[in-house]
Amino acid sequence: MLEYDPYYPTILPPGIALALVFALNILVPLLAIFVARKMKRRRWMPHAFAFLWVLFSTFILCELALPTMAPGEEAGPGEGLILLPILEQTPIVLFVYALVLLFLRLNRSAAGQDRSELFR
Repeated sequence: MLEYDPYYPTILPPGIALALVFALNILVPLLAIFVARKMKRRRWMPHAFAFLWVLFSTFILCELALPTMAPGEEAGPGEGLILLPILEQTPIVLFVYALVLLFLRLNRSAAGQDRSELFR
């Protein structure tokens, strides 16, 4: 899986590409949360980038790890099985990301209401 095959060139070995995309699917939304909390304006932009990254991560893995084939050549059985872990991870990460953002939004609005009651 980590060996280079000169007959089927890929950008990265499939094992490294899978691990990289798998880790980035978790780190990019976390980084977006931290960056958005530091920003004053356009706080939605890091979240939009993180959402698009996770949404298109399967296609990115496809480009990085699957070999380029000659025009007349067909893929063998099980060629795209490396994409299954990312296809399974994508909806889970997006769901948890939406829950965390909702929790942070509700927590911030509740904290703002408590502070306003203190100053009255």
